[in-house]
Amino acid sequence: MLKNSYQLRANLKNLWQHLSKRRQKQFWLILILMLLASFMEVISIGAVLPFLGILTAPEYVYHHELMLPVIKALGLTKPEQIIFPVTVIFIITIVVATSIRLLLLYGMTRLSFAAGADISIDIYRRTLYQEYSVHVGRNSSEVINGIITKTGTVIGGVITPILTMISSTILLVGILSVLFAINISVAFTALIGFGSLYYCVIIYTRSQLKK
Repeated sequence: MLKNSYQLRANLKNLWQHLSKRRQKQFWLILILMLLASFMEVISIGAVLPFLGILTAPEYVYHHELMLPVIKALGLTKPEQIIFPVTVIFIITIVVATSIRLLLLYGMTRLSFAAGADISIDIYRRTLYQEYSVHVGRNSSEVINGIITKTGTVIGGVITPILTMISSTILLVGILSVLFAINISVAFTALIGFGSLYYCVIIYTRSQLKK
């Protein structure tokens, strides 16, 4: 287990070193976009219940101390009038969060395939500049396999899953942080409940994944 973990870290480090400086900078930009997307995702999720509360009981929100500056600024005189501006704000929040999420997905996909293209070019260049004796003794299908098939494996089996895992981890940490800040017992219940569910799924699908 430790040997496999060490080998995995060594392979990832080797892959990182083979990426160009431009791709490495783009990775850090994607990481910043992941943090922003996670922040907006948490806000959009957290705004659902308050929004539903405003729809069902606008008078409670209307008389809340925190809403008094907003009510005065908008010139609202009735509790029902607060529904429309809050709905607009909620829709804008959802649209912004979704747009950032789509932008993140586009950036991750583009970075994955751009890195794969760089690796393919590097493989082709290294192959092309080898000695003539190497080319004579090598089957052209091996070169094609190395450039196309193996590069595709790196993109779909390494780079894209790693970016997705990092994005999902950041989002998970953000949601759990908010839950722990609001209610520790609810956070623990959600963590244990969803953790147990994922564990059961992993146990159930482990044999298929091994195959």
